[in-house]
Amino acid sequence: MSEQNSKDNLDLAKVYKFRFAWLAQEKKAITWTIITKWIERQLGNPKCVLDPAAGLGEFIVGSSAPERWACDLLDQRKTWPTGITTRFGNIAVVDLPNEHFDLIFVSNFLEHLPTPDDVYRYLMQLRKALKPAGKLAIMGPNFRFCANEYYDFADHLLPLSDRTVEEHLAAVDMKCERIIPRFLPLAFRSQRLSHPLLVKLYLVVPFFWRFYGKQFFIVATRTNS
Repeated sequence: MSEQNSKDNLDLAKVYKFRFAWLAQEKKAITWTIITKWIERQLGNPKCVLDPAAGLGEFIVGSSAPERWACDLLDQRKTWPTGITTRFGNIAVVDLPNEHFDLIFVSNFLEHLPTPDDVYRYLMQLRKALKPAGKLAIMGPNFRFCANEYYDFADHLLPLSDRTVEEHLAAVDMKCERIIPRFLPLAFRSQRLSHPLLVKLYLVVPFFWRFYGKQFFIVATRTNS
């Protein structure tokens, strides 16, 4: 923890401030609320949700779940809406209840981890926190479809695809029940469909995904192993 926060490490807060400088946070939050509602409808409107890499909290704030949890290395919001339980620090050591969550949603995080072993340990931590019938949903840039742009982001370390993540999930005894290789565009700064009506249209017309989608969306459940 102290090493990750040292002055010798990449200042992620400044990186993200630069990356999203042109995009108003309010507009970004509206877009994410639409995406969140779509995801939760697809997954049966879960009652207890965890966002273990919450960032500024766009997903978890937009969630309709009665019980919401957010984790991140840094407290980027400083103030969180009432009703969201927060844990800040290294996800490997933060206090999470076992077999508690109906849904854990990981967005654009696994590619930030330094090694495959770190991915394994991270997914094992999340698996323990899922209810036996809970679902783990993962979204991230798909190296198969954005190799030329993948390392345009200063915090991208591991090249991952939907196929890579499927194998990682198998390693922690989780089975993929839905794999969408092409889902959302790569990033907000490359996303042309920023108007709420266009975002909603994009989500309900998968035909668009094959042209603009550069992020995978995977849903997995625990196996009995």
